[in-house]
Amino acid sequence: MPPPPIAAAPAAPRPADGSLARTGSEASRRLLGPGPQARPLTLWGSSSMSSEGGDQSTPLAVRIHEHLALAAGPAVVHAFGVGATRSAHTLLMRGLDTPRLRPTGEGAAGGVPVALDSGLAPAGPIRVPGAVDGIPGLLDGSSGTWHFVPEDPAAAVGDGVFRSALAAVAADSRQVLWIGKNNILDVSGVLEDTQRMWEAAADPARDNLVLGQWPTSSDPVGSATAAAVAEVNREQQRRYGAHFLDLGALLTSEEGLCCPPLAPLRLLEQSATHGALERRIVPEELCAPDGIHLNGWGNLAVSWAIVRRMQELRWL
Repeated sequence: MPPPPIAAAPAAPRPADGSLARTGSEASRRLLGPGPQARPLTLWGSSSMSSEGGDQSTPLAVRIHEHLALAAGPAVVHAFGVGATRSAHTLLMRGLDTPRLRPTGEGAAGGVPVALDSGLAPAGPIRVPGAVDGIPGLLDGSSGTWHFVPEDPAAAVGDGVFRSALAAVAADSRQVLWIGKNNILDVSGVLEDTQRMWEAAADPARDNLVLGQWPTSSDPVGSATAAAVAEVNREQQRRYGAHFLDLGALLTSEEGLCCPPLAPLRLLEQSATHGALERRIVPEELCAPDGIHLNGWGNLAVSWAIVRRMQELRWL
């Protein structure tokens, strides 16, 4: 199942005598005691959003959702990034796609094997809480095939429509969207799926932040994937303006590589960095050993950039 929501708010201190006496001025209480109406933040995406590789190269692992939880506190952060998924899987998790499930075998301890009428195959460790025609349970694709595991083992699961429970979790939250890298060659599909996620927010024009894709060593200038990344980023910049954050530009430009979190690395003094910039890819000093995920330093730069943009948008 997705990880539990992360709440960054510390417990409120109480007077030593245990009384409920209020101290300080009204203004100071408003400043130091944020109200209960802090908007939740929901993160959607694949392995980059789940910070895979974030435990590499830095003394401590750098997880994007943990940094955002600290910055957004006391707001709750829901981290729903799942590695290896494509944008269509995010629509399923968000409850925007409600496929009909058809049992394909007998139920067992691992649940009832099912197929989705959408034809969507599982990817990565995806597990989605939800219900089939009112029967609550878990749609589990982590084994490579879909199974529906009802909360009540005695429940009879037949053909029915699956609706994700995560839709209710995210209903009133702001969204950070980093979806589509695993199916980036389907440019129109990625753009359409991102737009559907955008429109699902309570106030789309204010409640979304779309993160741009970044080019790995497998996406050098001249490659099909580099062209697709550039096209998606360019169109999303046009559509979403200040609500689009170009992380590719952050991680492949001299200005971006000198941002405060990366300044200690002195990247521009290294010849390998200039070679990467010529190929318009992210320098290997910011990538995990597998070459397709950011390491702790890369995640630190991304976290810094997201927090700064959220401040500009007055989310923080």
